Amino acid sequence: MALGRKSTAASGGSNKSSSLDEKRELPRDPALETGVDGYDVEKTEERGRKMSRLGPPSAIGIKADGNLVGKQVESEAGNAIKYRTCSWQKTAALLFSEYICLAIMSFPYSYSVLGLVPGLIVTVCVAGLVLYTSLIVWEFCLRHPEIRDVCDLGQMLFYGWRWVWYATAVMFLLNNTFIQGLHVLTGAKYLNTMTNHSMCTIGFSVIMAIISWVCSLPRTFDTLSKLATLSAFFTFVSVILAAVFAGIEAHPKGYNTGGPKGKLVGEPIVYAIAPSGTTFVSGMNAFLNISYTFIGQITLPSFIAEMKEPKDFPKALWAVTIAEIIVFSLVGAIVYAYTGTQYNTAPAFGSLGNELYLKVSFSFMIPTLIFLGVLYASVSARFVFFRIFDGTRHKGSHTVVGWASWAGILAVTWIVAFIVAEVIPFFSDLLSLMSSLFDSFFGFIFWGTAYIRMRKADYGPGWVTKRGIRGIAGLIFNIFIILIGLYMLTAGTYATVQSIVDNYKAGVFGQDSTLKRTGLYDLHVQHGGKMVPFGGFSMPVQYSDLSVGESHAWTREKASLFDVGHMVQHRLSGPAASVLLEKVTPSSVTALPNYQSTLSCLLHPDTGGIVDDTVIARLGPETFYLVTNAACRSKDLAYLKEQITASPDSSHIDWQVLDNWGLIALQGPLSVEILHDALAAAKATDLEGNEFDLQALYFGQCKHFIVDVPSSGAAPAPIMVSRGGYTGEDGFEISIPPPLTRAFTEHLLRNAGEGKLRLAGLGARDSLRLEAGMCLYGHDLDDTTTPVEAGLSWVIHKDRRIGGGFHGDGVILRELKPIKAGGTGPARRRIGLVVEGAPAREGAKIVGTDGDEEVGHVTSGCPSPTLGKNIAMGYVKNGLHKVGTELGVLVRGKRRKGVVTKMPFVASKYWKQAAGTAPG
Repeated sequence: MALGRKSTAASGGSNKSSSLDEKRELPRDPALETGVDGYDVEKTEERGRKMSRLGPPSAIGIKADGNLVGKQVESEAGNAIKYRTCSWQKTAALLFSEYICLAIMSFPYSYSVLGLVPGLIVTVCVAGLVLYTSLIVWEFCLRHPEIRDVCDLGQMLFYGWRWVWYATAVMFLLNNTFIQGLHVLTGAKYLNTMTNHSMCTIGFSVIMAIISWVCSLPRTFDTLSKLATLSAFFTFVSVILAAVFAGIEAHPKGYNTGGPKGKLVGEPIVYAIAPSGTTFVSGMNAFLNISYTFIGQITLPSFIAEMKEPKDFPKALWAVTIAEIIVFSLVGAIVYAYTGTQYNTAPAFGSLGNELYLKVSFSFMIPTLIFLGVLYASVSARFVFFRIFDGTRHKGSHTVVGWASWAGILAVTWIVAFIVAEVIPFFSDLLSLMSSLFDSFFGFIFWGTAYIRMRKADYGPGWVTKRGIRGIAGLIFNIFIILIGLYMLTAGTYATVQSIVDNYKAGVFGQDSTLKRTGLYDLHVQHGGKMVPFGGFSMPVQYSDLSVGESHAWTREKASLFDVGHMVQHRLSGPAASVLLEKVTPSSVTALPNYQSTLSCLLHPDTGGIVDDTVIARLGPETFYLVTNAACRSKDLAYLKEQITASPDSSHIDWQVLDNWGLIALQGPLSVEILHDALAAAKATDLEGNEFDLQALYFGQCKHFIVDVPSSGAAPAPIMVSRGGYTGEDGFEISIPPPLTRAFTEHLLRNAGEGKLRLAGLGARDSLRLEAGMCLYGHDLDDTTTPVEAGLSWVIHKDRRIGGGFHGDGVILRELKPIKAGGTGPARRRIGLVVEGAPAREGAKIVGTDGDEEVGHVTSGCPSPTLGKNIAMGYVKNGLHKVGTELGVLVRGKRRKGVVTKMPFVASKYWKQAAGTAPG
């Protein structure tokens, strides 16, 4: 019965019209009392219930009478293009292609946040809710077969209000366009990766958009269903292969045993329930991630509108839902079980350590990367096309106008999708925001409301009590569904908006989207870190609580914690590892005691130029740990790969890059106290189970400690603590396995308190290292600089000066000898300068005292917060490097006096074994 026309449904199944209807003598509209295929709703019941309409077809501007579906099919009989032709099997193919998509591979990540058991429960519950609400959508469309899409449905659901149609249309088109944009961007990144970056991502985005536009050209869902079947099949193969590969490969990507006993990482960690410390925002995002994969009711009215037998739609729906639960749960759980919390990525293809496995499994996802965007483009295009050409021959015939318009509408959607994906700097967050706003309506609110309205139309006023317990339970359950939608609308929107706000505060927007993040990125953002590009990573330059100068002073007086996780950590082991290291560096690594480290340099074979500076620690007879610079990552990895391959003993060298490992630097006079208390609270022992003793750990030494971080939810695991640092202060650098990186860092901060320990960024680190006379590669060192020129002759061990045998030894050994001893000496020398007036910055010319002849240049410079003077580092001609030499420095076009000064500018305070006490 129609709402808005005063009539009551017969109680208890009575089919008598009310006397009020008779008194008003309203004309009977067959459309108000006609169900699907001409069935009279006053005579036919669905599941023992009448199927009353909510309103007349005129509410959405369509003239209708009885048997709408039959008449629609009949009216298309002579058309070249027929729309009401989809069988339930073909509709199922469309649903499969929509739901069985790339998003499946983000389930392992969601399970790692929520825990495996809650994650599986959420998966099944959300699938059940979406099945239930989808059946409501079907029932609503069954009652109103003239509905063409969710916009028509929305207007009819909300009393025929026209503004609802427009609001729904805006959400509908934006939602679809953003999904198109997502697939353009994802496909472009895939092509970029697979072709080894042979073209920029924007170029591949254009290619993806064109391919997608071509695939969108079929006019009917019946035709698209063929492509949908292929898409669903290849996606299924892709995710099954990913699960199989995750199970059969030895280790996931980034896996590394670390340490002499291989205990630094351990096996993948799988949480049965959410680990302690899981934040609301991360938990909510994991829940939404699962929910968005299932929610797709926005397209269902469009699919049903092209079914030849709409009453068969539940067959397609049940088939897809059962497949979803099985595939999503199994693939998500299996991949999570083999990759664990510390190794899984979203999508999970990135956790496959074998590159061939990765490329093979992900390649099967190509059809879906294209087709899912195609499906949403087609839904949007028919929404526009049908409004323009409904009732004309262009809709059902092969006319130039019809096809040109169809192709043009599709082209507009893909152009807009391309622009949105490429131009908006926070596209992924905006997509999540749109999902929170729209899927809350299209996934839940609409359908809980639809249930209530349909039951009221069927049973009239008092429908809840008339149906007894079924009525009460139905009302409560559908109010619950509406509340879920409101929760997603509010809490989900909050979580997404908070992410956007945090990223704005961090200065992420406007940065290169390819910047990597350390495991502490979220921690930096939460603590007000101002994020900037550095070495290919998004790193904090400072924090909101302290200026750079204040942070510098805090480090000298108390203690600061620096994230240096952007640096590259390596593990070299095997019988030939030491031979390789003594070939590529001038250090005598065979003379290093176990758990002792040294600063060194990777060298070019012919010139002796510095490829990169590095720290080498010996962890065992055949095991070494190296740290190299993030900015040199690509160059260093290529260099080491080439050197290992060229080695005649390459089969006896095992090289692992410890990707995703944490590395933090605790620096300052309070650092030993802070670390001691933190280790004590974490019940730390060494690998043999002995108590730790930091007083016996001297500068340049390292040791493994097994820690059990309180309230972390992670199993006890080893960390490696090295005494030293980049500031000149006593301190420690701590290498941490991925599962513990954030937990241990927060443990340090929490245990020490803000009165002793603060986070510090790149700004303070740079001024501190300059006061300590430390070099920064790319500024004070480069490929043309030799260790002798850089004042790093001390890294060349005595026995290496005699026998050589390292890259560039011919050049370097000659430079070590002065000319009078038969050598050449270095052509230039690294010096420290104190500069009067304005500070000298990198690139400033250094001139002699007698004129403007350039004798060198500044490589680093800044005001010294500790000394209150302007200090700088640079290179000058050999002979001008002696302490006390006066030179000129051109600063902003003006000559400033500079005096060569001994480095470090500020005396170091390392805890050295030779002295036995902390040096002053």
